[in-house]
Amino acid sequence: MPQFLTVDPVIDTPAVDARIADPRVAETIDALSEVLDLLDIGVAVLDRDLRVRIVNRRFAKVWPVPPGPAPTVQELIGDAVRGFHASLSPDDPATAPARLEAAMRAGTIPPAEITLADGARRLLRCIVRRDGGRVLICADLPTKDHEADKYLRSGDLVERSMVELRFSNETLESQAAYLASLAEAADANAQAAEEAKRLLELEVAERRQLEGRLRRMATTDALTGSLNRAQFFALGQREVARVRQHGLDLAMLMVDVDHFKSINDRHGHPAGDAALCHLVAELRTGIRRIDLLGRLGGEEFAIMLPAISSEAAAAVAERLRAHIAGCPVAHAAQQIGMTISIGVAMLGDSDCAMEQLLARADAMLYAAKRAGRDRVVCETRGGAA
Repeated sequence: MPQFLTVDPVIDTPAVDARIADPRVAETIDALSEVLDLLDIGVAVLDRDLRVRIVNRRFAKVWPVPPGPAPTVQELIGDAVRGFHASLSPDDPATAPARLEAAMRAGTIPPAEITLADGARRLLRCIVRRDGGRVLICADLPTKDHEADKYLRSGDLVERSMVELRFSNETLESQAAYLASLAEAADANAQAAEEAKRLLELEVAERRQLEGRLRRMATTDALTGSLNRAQFFALGQREVARVRQHGLDLAMLMVDVDHFKSINDRHGHPAGDAALCHLVAELRTGIRRIDLLGRLGGEEFAIMLPAISSEAAAAVAERLRAHIAGCPVAHAAQQIGMTISIGVAMLGDSDCAMEQLLARADAMLYAAKRAGRDRVVCETRGGAA
């Protein structure tokens, strides 16, 4: 027997019994039942009176079905729902079950977040069937952590989510292909299988989009779009190893906005954010595609220039400095002038890690600050400015 959970199946007419007696139809129903039980998302089928008729095992696990024949959607919801997030609907725990049931009765529900009494979160979608019934699709969502814990564990959470999403994508794609073959086996079930295949392909596309968003969150700075500190160090270490393998030079530029605090104080923090975004956009126009640009913190940025001589690196730094000085920030009908200081250091034979190169470039940056700002200071081969 396939591991497929049914609740009060509606198969009680001679015509239906005769069709199930057909071996091809019975085989197809068994196969479809097995496929639904293999899904990692919950699926429930309701009739036009919103009574539960069919659920797969995943749905029964994430949302227990009350005992008894054909429970209603109200019995299914019960006291379990404590929150229902949908567009233009407030998150009121007292009215969440009633609003969720009303939304189901009204028709299709786009993917919406629900919160259960135990704190678990689900992504729920309701689709209207051709006979007036409903199909509910339910999937797990990660629990909300404390902000500090979430910050400390964000890297692990994102990485695990990406691994799970990749696995889910592969599983869903194989299931979609399997459903397509089942549709060819029995003409009577071809239309239902095609609809299930379409829903699975939609789920695959949505999960791929989510995976892309998670990847960007894990590798880029949320404000400026440049590499975040962790990704800059990871890619930077790889570049250091590559240039050493091929006997090439490499330069590190430390960039800092001059008097950035005064921009925030005089024009407000939105202007400061606009200035940082403007800086990253303009710096990108002056470097190559192989160069790395990352935000290390606050108004401090680093640029790695692989396969470049010290003279060329100094020229790039000076060109960037002059370009920023002559390109004010446009914000709220204002033109805000901005300058930067840059420290330049070259990768040395004694550098065991990228941190040593970064520290020397940072020392050159502070030398530029002490010398009056809005300038470039390069490390000499002897190790001093």
